[in-house]
Amino acid sequence: MGFQTVTWTGEGGEPTWYETFEGEAKRGFCPTCGSRLAAIDSDIPEVGINVTALDDTSGPDLVPIHASFRDNAVHWLPPVPETEHHTAG
Repeated sequence: MGFQTVTWTGEGGEPTWYETFEGEAKRGFCPTCGSRLAAIDSDIPEVGINVTALDDTSGPDLVPIHASFRDNAVHWLPPVPETEHHTAG
């Protein structure tokens, strides 16, 4: 995402962060319900935010450009036409 800042809203505010791989990656969870909200990897400067954590997903800037595990996607979800391969760095 190309956001300059992220404001966490809701009862718990900022996610509760856990290191999933020491020194390499952290995952953020809702402090109220435990839903996974975001991820931070040490070698990538961006925060990955789960689209389901957003209140409004109708913006034109929220068009998917990558789909992981495309072959295992549920049949009722429209496919991402051209998966873009992202290389960090």
